[in-house]
Amino acid sequence: MMENTQQQSKPLGRYFTYQEFEDQFLPIVQSLPQDTYTFSYLGSSVQNRSIYGLQIGHGKLKILAWSQMHGNESTSTRALLDLLQSTDLDQIIKGVSLYIIPVLNPDGLEDWTRVNANGVDLNRDALELSQPESLILKDALDFFEPDLALNLHGQRTFYGLNNSVLPAQLSFLTPSGDSNKQVTDSRLQSMSLINAVVEQLSSSMGAGIGRYDDGYNPNCWGDHCQSLGIPTVLFEAGHSGDDYSRDQVKGFYLESLKIVISTAKRNMTWSDDTETKYFNIPEIHKSYCDILIRNLSSSCKSVDLAVMYHEQLIEGQLCFIPMIFAINEPSILYGHRTIDLTSHKTYNDDLVISEDMEVSSDSLKIRSFIK
Repeated sequence: MMENTQQQSKPLGRYFTYQEFEDQFLPIVQSLPQDTYTFSYLGSSVQNRSIYGLQIGHGKLKILAWSQMHGNESTSTRALLDLLQSTDLDQIIKGVSLYIIPVLNPDGLEDWTRVNANGVDLNRDALELSQPESLILKDALDFFEPDLALNLHGQRTFYGLNNSVLPAQLSFLTPSGDSNKQVTDSRLQSMSLINAVVEQLSSSMGAGIGRYDDGYNPNCWGDHCQSLGIPTVLFEAGHSGDDYSRDQVKGFYLESLKIVISTAKRNMTWSDDTETKYFNIPEIHKSYCDILIRNLSSSCKSVDLAVMYHEQLIEGQLCFIPMIFAINEPSILYGHRTIDLTSHKTYNDDLVISEDMEVSSDSLKIRSFIK
């Protein structure tokens, strides 16, 4: 066992290998006071990478959180590591037993893919339980019997908020537990927690927060938990501006975790206006692109090009490659970066679109980059 001190290391970036995750996570665990946690090996992924469980705190309220069920959604894991290193962690977990499964899909993390090594979306495997990673989560649910489940995800950059110019930096959902989308007690409990995040975070930090669609899919883990009567909050890390490292959003995510845990341990009930407040949170819509190029001259007319970055792992580095996503698409209203060529004085007519739809322009500073 290592000494009960933690050596400071460079924070994980948007992409990291599983070995890099372990090199950060294991010392963090060993730096925790020994009487506050239980650490365990839960099993292995398809490609034989270890999956861990960490229970911290001994309080009555039991909260289960899992991250990176989708391997290319790393903000959730980074926020969990920050939570474990927070100076106010003792206060946050007072009265709580917090059980964390960081990186449920280590093979997907390694290859920066949504699916696991067998090509299966683990968030569509709650009933079939065809994958070893799914069985690990099922065993954790059965063993821990949580009072609250936190299903931690990330989303793409094309989401904005309905009837707003704001991009969705965070999105939340209380999943449905049945095909009729009934508002049950467990849904009301998780709605009240989401409302607390919106009320505190949007006012104090100015985050753009949206509500995810609650269509029912029994194969999804959040819907499955809700069908069992477990209040469930689904988190989605979004995007704004040039935050492709997701560092700003990671800060919002961390604060959201703290708010949900702190609110849950104070009160897991709801008020008469809980449902109304929740459904007043703006829904997310695919109204954004990474770069919106307006008024590009083409065949004697002007067109608007929507460009999205394709995230691709090349020689161990996460590359963002600008690709044509849509042309004159009316649903795309905004860009995280907008270029209007009618008023862009430095444009030198050097926009190049390759056969595979990759876009580049030196004068507009459109090119691939690494994060």
